Amino acid sequence: MMIYQPVILLIDQENPDVDFLYRCLHELLPGWSINGPFSTIASALEAIHQLRPRLVFSACVLKDGTYMDLLPAKIQIRFDLVLTSHDDSHALKAIKSGVFDYLLKPFERKDLQRTVSRFINLSIQQSMPDGILNKLALPTMSGLIFIQTDDIIRLESDGNYTDFLLSGNRKIVVTRSLKDYESLLAPFGFFRVHHSHMVNLNHISRYVRGEGGYLILSDGSSVDVSRRRKVDFLSQLNGV
Repeated sequence: MMIYQPVILLIDQENPDVDFLYRCLHELLPGWSINGPFSTIASALEAIHQLRPRLVFSACVLKDGTYMDLLPAKIQIRFDLVLTSHDDSHALKAIKSGVFDYLLKPFERKDLQRTVSRFINLSIQQSMPDGILNKLALPTMSGLIFIQTDDIIRLESDGNYTDFLLSGNRKIVVTRSLKDYESLLAPFGFFRVHHSHMVNLNHISRYVRGEGGYLILSDGSSVDVSRRRKVDFLSQLNGV
């Protein structure tokens, strides 16, 4: 069963930027149908109604209109719209209009990875029965990696990166901060016990009391619990 329709549309007039976007999306989403570029609003709207894309990347301004002309079709077809521009002059209005993301040109691969990763993770959540999340798309330096959330033992912050420590002594370094995953994973059995650590409550083997205390996890590793998070953590743990 397909989780989402694998169709992407590119709307732009600038070939170098579109070429880079096209190559990156092919690497990040192999198997998806990437269509375009469409250089006018008129041709883009025709393609949207014919192909019914799930994700659209569009320049803010084209020669026959702007991204605002796409919004009625966005509501009808229900696709996510990512806007692209050389500056942020349209960003505030775009966010208020409900666009999915806003990317600055020239594109950077890490920014595209973050956008695609967030899109996939939200799509998975929306399509799982009863809101159950069982897969996560992680943006790494080499591309997207899909993992089962049950395999995640803990997450550790490393500046703007996050280390995912998995069962089987596996480790994946992700190009997003720990904060980006706090709200995404918290409803599904994860808790941030420390500024630098988030754990899967189902992988806790033992809690050792102390000022904040510390945890022994299923892989034998230990993680400190910060003093200010202790009460909330114990409350959360009792509910597991």
